[in-house]
Amino acid sequence: MDRRIESRVVDTGGVMLTTLIQKDACEVWWIAISPQTPKTPGVLKIYDGFDAGGKLEFQIELGYAFSYNFIPPIPCDQGLTVYNDTLIASYTIGYRPKGWPKEQK
Repeated sequence: MDRRIESRVVDTGGVMLTTLIQKDACEVWWIAISPQTPKTPGVLKIYDGFDAGGKLEFQIELGYAFSYNFIPPIPCDQGLTVYNDTLIASYTIGYRPKGWPKEQK
């Protein structure tokens, strides 16, 4: 099976987290986010780097479940880190490491 897109589910448990998703260069293709409580906005940020000190690539404040496709994908040359505050219940992120070989025909 040729796996082209990796995904990772993070259940935050209502805790503020900074999570290193990928430690190598990658592209972020999509994200789905769920808040702890509807109508109570939470913040989620995507960084190019190993922590929240990296380059901020995407930020959203949302109070409802949200799914977004990044076209074109977000390039993360140093790594992929996601920060969430306590009002984000969970998120699922789809990314593709740049080191994977292209599909053979």
